[in-house]
Amino acid sequence: MLPGDVIDTAGDVVESDAEGNVCKLAKNVYRARSTIYELAYCNSWDWFFTGTIDAQKQDRADLDGYRKKLSQMIRNYNRLKNTSIKYLIVPELHNDRENWHVHGFLQGLPVEHLHRFVLGDQMSAYIAKKVRKGQAVYSWEKYQKVFGWCDLEPIASHDGACKYVTKYISKALEKSVSDLGKHMFYASQGLNRLTRVLLDDCKPEMLDWLKDHPQAYKGDYTVCLWLDSLDDIQQYL
Repeated sequence: MLPGDVIDTAGDVVESDAEGNVCKLAKNVYRARSTIYELAYCNSWDWFFTGTIDAQKQDRADLDGYRKKLSQMIRNYNRLKNTSIKYLIVPELHNDRENWHVHGFLQGLPVEHLHRFVLGDQMSAYIAKKVRKGQAVYSWEKYQKVFGWCDLEPIASHDGACKYVTKYISKALEKSVSDLGKHMFYASQGLNRLTRVLLDDCKPEMLDWLKDHPQAYKGDYTVCLWLDSLDDIQQYL
């Protein structure tokens, strides 16, 4: 279960569609959401990345081809530039249900390798609004040469960014990705994963603390709470 999830009486994760209808999240979509959140939360990211695909550079409908070409581009870049870029990327289908763009996280890409947008540059209205406010938004020349337009924003809130990116793994993405036989996300090898720190009976004092916590999910047989660190429960371990 992820922060903000809604659970029905049967214990399934549900969400509402645009018409307000409550739908159960398919198991493969829920597993993808859980894995994305795990990879996002367990790693330190530098940039929130949005990338587009220029039809003159890459077939915008060939998501598998894009995935392979992106992975190879980053491997080559790491070798040639002596960097250690890692990524977690989530594809999103356009309304035409044919063309794609992506969102996700990057780490290990030095700011010196990027161009900071300034007024006068070609940019979207969204980026221009941020630039006028003095906010830092960047482009990556290498990606733009190979694929098309992109922008990168420094991550201000790790927790907020992790929750934000998982919203793309939803009923809408289930239809646009899993039904088409596509991967729901792409991740570098070697990213940190969850590790078990304790497997033991829960002490009564800890159980009381969990039950009383306002952000804890409480089921008939389960109490679940996401924490930023173990400091809050160290006294009970």
